[in-house]
This record gives sequence, structure tokens and C-alpha cells, in this order.
Amino acid sequence: MQTFLLLLCMLSLEAQAQDSSPAAHISRENHEAVLKEQIAKGVVDQPIKASEVLGGKASVAMLHRTKPETSALIHDRVTETYYILSGAGTMVTGGTLRDAKPTDLSRVNAGMSQTGTRQGGESRKVKPGDIIIIPAGTPHSFSELDGPISYLVYRFEPK
Repeated sequence: MQTFLLLLCMLSLEAQAQDSSPAAHISRENHEAVLKEQIAKGVVDQPIKASEVLGGKASVAMLHRTKPETSALIHDRVTETYYILSGAGTMVTGGTLRDAKPTDLSRVNAGMSQTGTRQGGESRKVKPGDIIIIPAGTPHSFSELDGPISYLVYRFEPK
């Protein structure tokens, strides 16, 4: 009986250890402080936190733009989801990328990417509260801004 209880206890502890992966938490105060600091430093893309998850890496970054992008971007393997916090503008997604040049954006958890001149695509106005999912391999950029825009970017890079 004691052996059975000991075995049951060990299995329970092992199950708890497997289920107790810590979750990444980013408070409102934390991401607001990141935004305040990056505005002061003129930084566009500031990673906040990244975690290894089943199937790859998930990360969150704060972006703040004061002017439209002059080129479009494709992330080879990273899917992004934007959540617009403040500001508004016109985002163009899709189409093709002409004169693509490789660029390594691993430092901001966006992996290998391509920059170039976008041709075609779909334009849409975005505003606070909007969510945009940009699959890996999709050209994207802000063609117009109504003023500064701040948004959270959730990135997923598969293994």
C-alpha cells in the first residue's frame, strides 16, 4: 500500500511539473511604459516578451510609427497579428513585392524577411480596436497615416 501511495504521489508531482509551464504576462502598465520609452527614443519596433511554445515561438512587440512606410515587407515564416491601440491609417496587404531584398529581423522576433516595392494589394483604413492578421509571406505596409499610430504585434514563428 505504501509503495502504491508513493508511486501515486510521484506521478502526481510529475504531472504537475509538466502542467506548470509559466505563462508570459504583460501588464497594461508594462506595455504603456515600453511605448513611452520608445517614443522618447524614436524606436519603431520594440520587442516586449517572447516565449517558446508548442510548435514554435510566440512574441509580442509594441510598434509606434510617425510616418508611412516607404517600402513593403514580407516575413518568410512569421505570421503577425496587429492590434491597433491608437491612431489610424491605411494598411495595404497582399499583392507582390518587386525588387525584394533579404533582411534579417530576428532581433525583433520577425525572422528572415524581404523588403521591396509593393505592387497591388488591398487597402483598408485601420483604427483603434481593429485587429489585422498577416500570414507569413504576405506583403504589408502602412501607405498613409493620419498621425502617429501605435499597435501591438503578436508574432508566431514555427519551428
